[in-house]
Amino acid sequence: MISFKPYLIASGLLMLFVANCLRAQNIPDSLLQKLASSSNDSAKGITLLEIGESIEQTTPEKSMDYYRQALVTGQRIKNNRVILSSYYDIGVCYINLNKMDSSISFLEAAIPFARLLNDTLSEAKLLGNIGNAWLHKKDRATAIEYYLRSARIWETCSDQRYLTMLYSNINALLDEQKEHNRALEFGNKAIALAKKIGDNYSLVNGLVNLSTTYSHLGQHEKEYELLVQALPLAKKNEDLDQIATTYHNMGDYFFKKEKFSAALEKYLESLNYVKQMGNKYHLCEISTVLALAYHKLNQDSKALQYIQQAEQLADEVGVRTKLKEIYLTRAEIEQKAGNYKLASEYYSKTLTVSDSLFKTETSEKVAEAEARYQNEKKQQEIVRLEKDTQIKSLTIKQKSTLNYFLIASVAALLLVGLLVYRNLRHRNLLAKQQDELQQQRIRELEKDKQLVAVDSMLKGQEEERSRLAKDLHDGLGGLLSGVKFSLSNMKDNLIITPDNMTVFERSLDMIDTSIKELRRVAHNMMPEMLTKFGLDEALKEYCNTINSTKLINVKYQSHGMEGRIDKSTEIIIYRIIQELLNNILKHAGATEAFVQLIKEDSRLNVVVEDNGKGFDTALLKNNKGAGLTSIQSRVDYLKGQLDIHSEKDKGTLVNIEFNVLL
Repeated sequence: MISFKPYLIASGLLMLFVANCLRAQNIPDSLLQKLASSSNDSAKGITLLEIGESIEQTTPEKSMDYYRQALVTGQRIKNNRVILSSYYDIGVCYINLNKMDSSISFLEAAIPFARLLNDTLSEAKLLGNIGNAWLHKKDRATAIEYYLRSARIWETCSDQRYLTMLYSNINALLDEQKEHNRALEFGNKAIALAKKIGDNYSLVNGLVNLSTTYSHLGQHEKEYELLVQALPLAKKNEDLDQIATTYHNMGDYFFKKEKFSAALEKYLESLNYVKQMGNKYHLCEISTVLALAYHKLNQDSKALQYIQQAEQLADEVGVRTKLKEIYLTRAEIEQKAGNYKLASEYYSKTLTVSDSLFKTETSEKVAEAEARYQNEKKQQEIVRLEKDTQIKSLTIKQKSTLNYFLIASVAALLLVGLLVYRNLRHRNLLAKQQDELQQQRIRELEKDKQLVAVDSMLKGQEEERSRLAKDLHDGLGGLLSGVKFSLSNMKDNLIITPDNMTVFERSLDMIDTSIKELRRVAHNMMPEMLTKFGLDEALKEYCNTINSTKLINVKYQSHGMEGRIDKSTEIIIYRIIQELLNNILKHAGATEAFVQLIKEDSRLNVVVEDNGKGFDTALLKNNKGAGLTSIQSRVDYLKGQLDIHSEKDKGTLVNIEFNVLL
């Protein structure tokens, strides 16, 4: 759910771009169906976040509703993972909405949950985006502080994609500080790292930001060369923000060259993608430069149209820094058209733009007072009309008394008929309900019969496992140990050639290896830690055993597992988690896995997550392997709920909820 949000430079201002976001104008039907079929609150919370992320780029206000629903759901069920993701998505969405203080508040609130879950990567992403918000607020010192805190964490991670974004943001920050030569260093680092790991999204960010650095240095041909490299990659990424910004900056290049027709062409291309985004901040920016281009081309009617639109959007979004440029452009357009009085007014606005907020508040108060006055007038008119209506109704009432009496008689007859009909209908419904209850009892009996069969099968399996483990350990294990002891004694009493001694030693080693493998198999069939110390300790030992192989890093976390639960339930849950981790080792290609158990009263929540290659969960309906079938049967036996969430190259999350006996 969590992704880092990098900055790009467009027209000298910092613009936020969303990484790996779906490019949809509407909510995909698959997500709506997934939400409707969510089997528990954890799955519902995750799906609400996925819906919000699918529409955030085009309709951030609408996506905010889904993020807040997910937050409420996570807080109600005390699911820290859902709470963390909800805080994060709300914080980033506020950046898209240009509400930086709210963004910082929610992102800061997410950090304790990331630390509670030992999720250092999420903490690094949160710190990076807080830096983005401070950078947008033009507080460079605070921004660089958060970037450095973020970098210290990311430089220890195997996933280097985030470092490319961080280097690119530092590039932009140093440009803001007019340290363009140092900015070149970090911009080139970002591009080199993005090419090395094959991250086209970060590569576009780095190319566009570095092109702006070359623009500041006056190397405009190098600036345009980088933008030409970025454009096809941005289109391949299908990222609306990247495409719009690249076209915008190309237009700026031609504008500086006084090639206004070419600049206009690029600005119009940018406008096409900005309209698809629905972002008013970007629309205000592109409208301003379009007005300037049309003005330079002596097409002042169109220039006036776009500058009026820019002025309106600046007021709506609250972009005070753009108002001076907008007012100055409007004044030049009006002056050229001969509207000297209006031009003078806009020149004055340019000088007094700092007072615009006060003027806006004053005009809003005047509008509010006018609205109240008009409302009072309407209310007085309504009272007068009501009095006239009352006078007329008295006359009508006298004439209609007889009609009311006749209507009452007809209504009484209808009421009697209705009561008779309801009585008959009630009898039919009662008979139907009794039939449905009987059918339900039959289904419950059949289900109980199936559960008894599954219970017998599972108990038989565990008893057989236990018997085999004991026989292997005590019988065959003891026998092999005796053979090893006898052979060791024989070695000292026999005269053996050097070649035969080598064979003899190798045989002893093979017997020793067989004994160790036998003990490992017996332990897996029935772990001693599980029977003696319970589920929590057994899982800790199992995860540590996997970690000792160095094949994957498994993090284990538990809450509320101090007491023991029903022995047979412990065995079944252990087998479920064992099968899930085996599947990760065999199929996921993951480097990290996360196992979490949370018990509150009689409710137990199990989460198993990995960062592997993922898969299409739709294939599970028609192709269930033996492992998944075994897991599903055990979950059904405990009357639990199993949910699997996975995306290609984004890992897999399995969430299971049980009601357990103590």
